[in-house]
Amino acid sequence: MKRVLHLAFCLNVAFALAACMTTAPATGSRVGPADIVANVVRVDTSSFIGVEGRTLDIPPEKIASDIMRALGRRMGAGGPSNANIDIALQRVRLTSPGSAFAFGGPSSIKAEVAVTDAQTGTLLFGPEVVLGTSEFVRLPGVIGVATSPSPERDYDQTVEGFAVAVTAAIKGPANGA
Repeated sequence: MKRVLHLAFCLNVAFALAACMTTAPATGSRVGPADIVANVVRVDTSSFIGVEGRTLDIPPEKIASDIMRALGRRMGAGGPSNANIDIALQRVRLTSPGSAFAFGGPSSIKAEVAVTDAQTGTLLFGPEVVLGTSEFVRLPGVIGVATSPSPERDYDQTVEGFAVAVTAAIKGPANGA
């Protein structure tokens, strides 16, 4: 009887431990996509040629800093930091009032994103091109022109939209908001 009780106890402990454990990510890393918390966000602007679409003179270093800050807010919470996020900025396109009149549509930021395990260097995500857009979509025509935000506000909204898109790409749509 003692053996049966001992065996039952051991099986219960084994099942309880198995239920608490998570499966390792397919990459062999200790970090799964939903568990990624930014250790550092780095933005490479060496291939970036400037803001397109609207007259807005922002140095590449400021754009990099703004993206790092916005993404750090979204990816820097929820536990101990465990991943490095590298972004190779390709394009920042702000929808001009003229484009809003003719075509409408949101402003956007396009970049290649890669995420590595901060401890092991294992690739967790990417490299993948991510296109993030401003949540403010301009309708075509006079309404699009009349409702266009200032270039500065458009830029800020687009940086935030890009941070949302990167977070959703890395963690999945349910965790990206």
